[in-house]
Amino acid sequence: MPGGQQGDILIRIHTAIHLEDEAVDLARFIKQIIPRAQILGTSTAAAICGGKLLRNQCIISVTQMSHGSVRAVLQSTFDSDTGAPLPPEEVCLNLKDALAGSSTKLMLTFLTPRYPDSRNLIDKCSEMMPGVRMAGGIVSKPEMNMRKYIESGFVFNEKGWSYKGIIAASVGGGDVECQSSYASGVQAIGSELEITETFGNCILSLNGKDAACEYRTGIGEDLSDRPELADLFPYVYSDAPDIPVFVRFNSSTSLEDLLPRKNPACEGLYAAHPDADTAGIRDIITTDHIVTAGRKLRRAFIYDKKIISDNRAMFRSIENFGKTETIFAYSDSSRFMIYSNCVKWELSAYENSNMSGCITDGEITTVDGRSVLAACTFAVTAIGEEKAFQQFNPYAFQHTDTLAADNHELLRYLMDIGQRFRDSTDSDIADELRSFVKECELSLLYSESEELPNSAAMNMDIQLHGCDRVCMINVVDTPSMKMVFPENLIRLTYKNYISMCASFAKERHYTVYLISSWHIAIGAPSYMVTLSDFVYDMQLLQRQLFEASTKHIAIVPMFCIIDGCTVENIDSAYNSGRIDMMKRNVQFYIRDTRYEQLDENIIRERYRMVNVINYAIAHDSVVPFFQGIYDNKLGYIHHYESLMRLKDENGKIWYPGDFLDVARSYGLLYDTISTIMIRKVFEKFMDSEDKSVSINLGIRDISNSMIVEFIYDKLSSAKHPENFVFEILENEDIEDYDSIIMFVDMIHSLGGKISIDDFGSGYSNLLHIANIHCDYLKIDGSIVKNCCIDSQSANLIALIAGWRELNDGKFRIIAEYVENSDIQDLLLKYRIDYSQGYLFSKPSPAIADVQRPSEV
Repeated sequence: MPGGQQGDILIRIHTAIHLEDEAVDLARFIKQIIPRAQILGTSTAAAICGGKLLRNQCIISVTQMSHGSVRAVLQSTFDSDTGAPLPPEEVCLNLKDALAGSSTKLMLTFLTPRYPDSRNLIDKCSEMMPGVRMAGGIVSKPEMNMRKYIESGFVFNEKGWSYKGIIAASVGGGDVECQSSYASGVQAIGSELEITETFGNCILSLNGKDAACEYRTGIGEDLSDRPELADLFPYVYSDAPDIPVFVRFNSSTSLEDLLPRKNPACEGLYAAHPDADTAGIRDIITTDHIVTAGRKLRRAFIYDKKIISDNRAMFRSIENFGKTETIFAYSDSSRFMIYSNCVKWELSAYENSNMSGCITDGEITTVDGRSVLAACTFAVTAIGEEKAFQQFNPYAFQHTDTLAADNHELLRYLMDIGQRFRDSTDSDIADELRSFVKECELSLLYSESEELPNSAAMNMDIQLHGCDRVCMINVVDTPSMKMVFPENLIRLTYKNYISMCASFAKERHYTVYLISSWHIAIGAPSYMVTLSDFVYDMQLLQRQLFEASTKHIAIVPMFCIIDGCTVENIDSAYNSGRIDMMKRNVQFYIRDTRYEQLDENIIRERYRMVNVINYAIAHDSVVPFFQGIYDNKLGYIHHYESLMRLKDENGKIWYPGDFLDVARSYGLLYDTISTIMIRKVFEKFMDSEDKSVSINLGIRDISNSMIVEFIYDKLSSAKHPENFVFEILENEDIEDYDSIIMFVDMIHSLGGKISIDDFGSGYSNLLHIANIHCDYLKIDGSIVKNCCIDSQSANLIALIAGWRELNDGKFRIIAEYVENSDIQDLLLKYRIDYSQGYLFSKPSPAIADVQRPSEV
């Protein structure tokens, strides 16, 4: 926190790399430097810093209070004589006596996994310290440590460490305020189940019936053998429906196997249940906390749309808090297993803030004013004394593709159950299971806005009901509507478009699906309608949508019929169909996948490349290479073009031709590697005095507000903005010239330069030059490398050079792919300004010294 030095200092250390004694040494070193600091340290599987997840690192966070007070304590949660865990009431009283005061507003609390009753402990703290918000959780252990196996997570400060302890810090003061929220993504469904018999963390009966049997009946036999799927279907307590309660199915075991009699922590359990059959072999479900009979559970499941809505609500809560000087964040390790992309997506909204924290095995958060220990949540707390706001990244909520992809496992399970219902003649299949699956499907398979089936429902219908004939309908010119029409008219037009498609489909007994805004699919099984009839119907619908209306905006929807589609091929078939439609400039297209032979090697290579891209993102292996551009007049390297490369786990370097098309087809992957590349180039050249660099930008980059704002910010703070040239890829379709021109004008106003790349590869080049003021024009390499053997290529170079002269030399010309002296001689003949190619410079991660004429 900014401010004066009067207040106390809190230092949090979350380490994923240190052994226990090393962590204590680090805390002691910090204490020597800052004697007034109150230190709170934990192990973790990964740290959180600046809204980013950091594996195999240690994060040290400093919170400086202006006037407030900070107290910290490390205490044991086990009896030193008996080795038994202390009662929650005693641990809570110890914390209250050591830390709580009349002005305490927040208590950061971390427990080790060995304490068996953490959930009840937090409940007691909430009762005994009302008004004090709590944050923190169960510490996790580092995922990787080559020197020593770490048995469990640990807590520490400068005085020592503990596997069996609790470390906490209180923050208080008259001006201190805090705000906390959480996201879980869990949706409660079904009726209540009362816990009627327990043994420690074991649930033995529900509604008086065997709990393990009820679990299988209520969720499905398959889940008992697949715990990774069971995580998608937790329970919740009825009085806390947003907090998951995970259970584990343990087959053919006994209570004594799960909770050994000789364990001091279990002695009280056996004393309290002297008549229990603890040695009998049975199926048992267990939780992560001591369970109390009489509490009521409901079944639930976790899915992407609820995760998104929870995160948006939490973000608004934190964003609108008026004293956001420091942000604490704790996310559960199980979120990685359930939704592998979830944590990175959630954190990305806070990537411009000072958020810090770590991954835990259970989070402490606030639910309806009470502090609770939750599982599988993302918990955020903001605190401050003075008015302050953080820089956030709300655009992250637009990118949810990866979460939808993570949802496939859940959908696949529901498809399997649906297949079993359809094929089975067994009347003993539980109605309760049918009901459970139906309620899951209602949430998963319908769009939130229009109550129409969504893309997940379409995939299920393709797989389960033979819906192999689908027409994709998309209105692609919607951005231009916003420039000329009022929002209410656009909304009315959209509603009419949806309504017309839905009504048309219903009349003909087709099924309509809302894939995304303005993107609809209409499908039917091929046995129900011939292809010619389906095509005729879709053409009729297109004509109806084309018809002008004085009440609505005229729209031009694209119709792409995919025949013989499957869940595996529909996306690729549609994407390739759209590309063909754009090339041919047609609005109606039929693609029959049955006559296409899919190359398994190509598919396999595509997935391999996705793994390469993900590895490069996760391991900082997006590597900029640089190729010198030779000044033909002055005789030395004038500037460098930055070229993206990826390095895989084996050290192999991959080139853009290998990965760019794949990355673009998964938009978020492309956005991520492009952002990393631009950041690294800026870092390398930010303070350069005598070296210039060009950065390649596609139209997608310029349309990405986060990338553009990052460029503006860096360019405005660069010592020599004129050293940065931005190459716009001319061979991409440019639909919105206004946004390109606005970008070009802003770059020039900030002192940067613009180049048009691949000039000569498209058909709209002269229009580009006329509309976009550029400083450099780069001739497409296919023209340059053939100029000595193809007179047409040579004539094109002459034409481009003449075009420059007609424009009074307002731009300079760069020729790429200059591979030999014959090509260079021809370029000099036409007075081409710069040459780029292997004749002068090969791409390299290192930047060579400026070459003088004698060195070339």
